[in-house]
Amino acid sequence: MTETELWYSLNGGLTANAIYMAGTFFLLWVAFRAANQMRAENANLFNKTLVSLFSLGIIFNGLNVGAILIANLQGTAWGFAQLEEISAPAQLFVDNWYAGDAGSTSILNNPINVAWWLVITTMIFGRIWQKN
Repeated sequence: MTETELWYSLNGGLTANAIYMAGTFFLLWVAFRAANQMRAENANLFNKTLVSLFSLGIIFNGLNVGAILIANLQGTAWGFAQLEEISAPAQLFVDNWYAGDAGSTSILNNPINVAWWLVITTMIFGRIWQKN
């Protein structure tokens, strides 16, 4: 693969990641609306459980999107590192993102992403399960 092909591949991956994250944020908005509705209606245990499970699915997807983003960046940096000759921008990319391998998709690799989704989890579950 050439440097240009790696840049194009990264661009496609970033575009797909952005679209998927937009969908995740839309579903997150739905989850917050549902959580607010559960609180406003003083919903029963069954409905609160369903909304909680729905929210957990969205949170899991959000963690995955963040992990895939990091893996895409690290994988591209790995690809650049495998080339014999690269441009200055590609070298800067390698310096910033190269992790010694092709990238990892563990959802816990990015502590900032994990912390952000923990805050979201706390906010949603606080709305669902706290008393009025």
